[in-house]
Amino acid sequence: MNKTTLFFISFLFVLLASSCEGDESATAGIPLSCFDGFRDGDEVGVDCGGSCDTNCPVYINPIGGEIIWRTVLKTGTTYTITEPIIIREQSMLEIQAGVTIKVVPHIGAHIAIAQGGQLNCNGSAEAPIVFESLSDNPSPGDWGGILAMGKASTNNPNHQMTTAGSYLYGGIEDYDYSLKLNFVKIKHAGEKINQEVQAAVGLYGVGFQSQINQVEFAELGGAALKIVGGTPNLGKLYIHDAIYGIHSKDGWRGSVDEVYLKNIESSPFVFDNPIDKLSEPKASVVMDHISFVGSTNESLFSLRNGGAELQLSNWYVNGITSFMNVDSDSQELITNNLVQVSPIEFENSATNFSLLSPENLDTSFIKTGATNGSGAKDELPSWLNWVN
Repeated sequence: MNKTTLFFISFLFVLLASSCEGDESATAGIPLSCFDGFRDGDEVGVDCGGSCDTNCPVYINPIGGEIIWRTVLKTGTTYTITEPIIIREQSMLEIQAGVTIKVVPHIGAHIAIAQGGQLNCNGSAEAPIVFESLSDNPSPGDWGGILAMGKASTNNPNHQMTTAGSYLYGGIEDYDYSLKLNFVKIKHAGEKINQEVQAAVGLYGVGFQSQINQVEFAELGGAALKIVGGTPNLGKLYIHDAIYGIHSKDGWRGSVDEVYLKNIESSPFVFDNPIDKLSEPKASVVMDHISFVGSTNESLFSLRNGGAELQLSNWYVNGITSFMNVDSDSQELITNNLVQVSPIEFENSATNFSLLSPENLDTSFIKTGATNGSGAKDELPSWLNWVN
């Protein structure tokens, strides 16, 4: 090897070493959290800003933070939620028909309606309002959902603060009005915030003047609705591809009319009272014109810790293996005739009903018969003609 060749090889080695040192220094001091796909540390966005050596993207019509007084999102416009939104007392967020709201995923974003605040979503069949993930590849649990904190009563006075956001809820005003959802689609909600998976819509002590009508819940990482006490009434809901359907606790007194459910992973309906089952007010729910089309991995109903007094009528169920799971603290609901089912029609079910625990309860409270459920047995009912 001559001197020229040796010099050239030595030069290349030094150049390569210098280049490697440069790459190393470019990432030196940047936290590993800047590459994890979440907003954490002092990041401004997901893996950007703060200690991360990356500029944050520019979002279309970004919204977030506190709503004070009145904010209106205009018809036909797309907005981006870039941080949690809190609607303060005596304030309102109004969303007009045809608005699309994209949510930056994995930053804990949600909409919180504080006591005395209002969210009014005024969609229409021709121009529904859409909440969905901003991700190019959206998935269940990308964002947190909507939390409404009302002033209606619950039967658990010792726990009236939400896990996500530590928002206060509950009171004595059962006529409370917190939100209106008319012709709304909610997708990709169910993010875990403060170790709790959020529902697409959480109703905490919400009263009967609130309106939830013509709402589609889809591709959820948790429940479509979590109802904690209060007196809300629900109507015309389409719930599909979710972990739970409706999960209730702490003394909900209300009704559900016309619901179509499909592909719910765990128990579609859970009624739970994790306190003294004698506490007042007692949970009592009327559920009429409901269709459930499989599949689910658990019982259609789960009654826990005292459950709820239920009146079920005009149900159509297709593709379940277990109708109801009753724990020992909820047996009295059956023996005291506080759960009524009439009529219900089962199709393509391995067993029409099964009371898993205990198995020896009298099942005469279940009256079978022909019914169209939500309107068309296992087909989408006509009132869902706005969904496509």
